[in-house]
Amino acid sequence: MGREVEVKAEVEEDLSEKITEAGGRYLREVFQEDFYFRHPCRDLAERDEALRLRREGEKYTLTFKGRRVGTGTKMREEIEVGVSDLEGAVALLERLGFEKAFVIRKRRREFLMEGVLVSMDDVEGLGRFVEIEVLMEGESLEHAGSLKDKLFEISQKLGIDREKLTTESYLEMLVSKSSSSKHRR
Repeated sequence: MGREVEVKAEVEEDLSEKITEAGGRYLREVFQEDFYFRHPCRDLAERDEALRLRREGEKYTLTFKGRRVGTGTKMREEIEVGVSDLEGAVALLERLGFEKAFVIRKRRREFLMEGVLVSMDDVEGLGRFVEIEVLMEGESLEHAGSLKDKLFEISQKLGIDREKLTTESYLEMLVSKSSSSKHRR
């Protein structure tokens, strides 16, 4: 259990080479499929929370994301649990009243740069993004300020204008996109 602190930006070009030139070390490439759930008695979106079941190959992780705290970056509690049986986990959630709301698929290339995870994401239906993230494990919230500065510093090294940074999640972007396309019909 910890807190994630992150920012992201939509980018036109693949920044992988720029990341390695700036000292980033390539870690891995993975395809992620994220299933987000909603519940009829608890409006997770209204509460600024999320429940996600992620598939990475044969690895599955159930994640609860708490409300955001602070400004400038997205900082929130994150509780993750490994799951060995995807179908069983989905069945359990459905029996508890949860239902699949959205699915987000992305190809992610991860790099480690100055102790910070930098990911190049190609997100189905949304585009290409760079995500800059650090996980806080037990650090105080006062320490978060220096972590935010670190994220902004790395984004600047990658040539990303601070005004282009967003704290919006892919889920929020997808929901916004799907509701705006419904209004255009």
